[in-house]
Amino acid sequence: MQTERPLSDKEIKILRQDLKRLDKQKLFQIKFLVGWTLLAIIVGTFVYFRLDTTTELYLLIGTVLIYILIGVWTFLETYLKQKKLRKNINFVFATNKVKSIKVIGTNYIELSEIEDEGVNYLFQISDNKILSFGGQDFYPTKNFPSDNFEIAICNGQKGEVVLLEIYNYGKKILPNRKITGQHKRDLIGSINYPDPDKFVIIDGQLESIEAIINGK
Repeated sequence: MQTERPLSDKEIKILRQDLKRLDKQKLFQIKFLVGWTLLAIIVGTFVYFRLDTTTELYLLIGTVLIYILIGVWTFLETYLKQKKLRKNINFVFATNKVKSIKVIGTNYIELSEIEDEGVNYLFQISDNKILSFGGQDFYPTKNFPSDNFEIAICNGQKGEVVLLEIYNYGKKILPNRKITGQHKRDLIGSINYPDPDKFVIIDGQLESIEAIINGK
């Protein structure tokens, strides 16, 4: 069942911690840029007094400028990413909306990780409804998947995932079946496979999942 609710105290705390982490990272990046620039100038000055020709001087100036520009580019790239994340966190605070997906069930299929794409799941959530979800945020743990859990998601201005938390309320359960290797690739590669990133729900029974995905 998918609903919307306000931010919980725990989620507010997590987002505030993220803002503090961004402040620390920004300060570190400024110190890095200053240190990088000073190092380039100091080394350049040291080499300058050992030059013999004008050509070597031009090469030195070009090299120092390139090193400084690399530092500036690295700083700006990180700064813009952090600025975007900060805006999205503030957007979440302003809207105060959490997409809550509550899952109750004991019958599911695990599509095990092959490379580094994470683990995908097909969960029977009612007599004739199957929920698809997964990714790198959903690796099995000692408590997950359980027979009763909630996936809480906060999205940014353009739909970016700003916060994703899993709350387990039930007991840990094991999959009725695991799909691995080429079988998994073929299944997920089908145009009919329900998008795990969008938590798509389809009609059907897990026992017939191949027939459902392959349109038979």
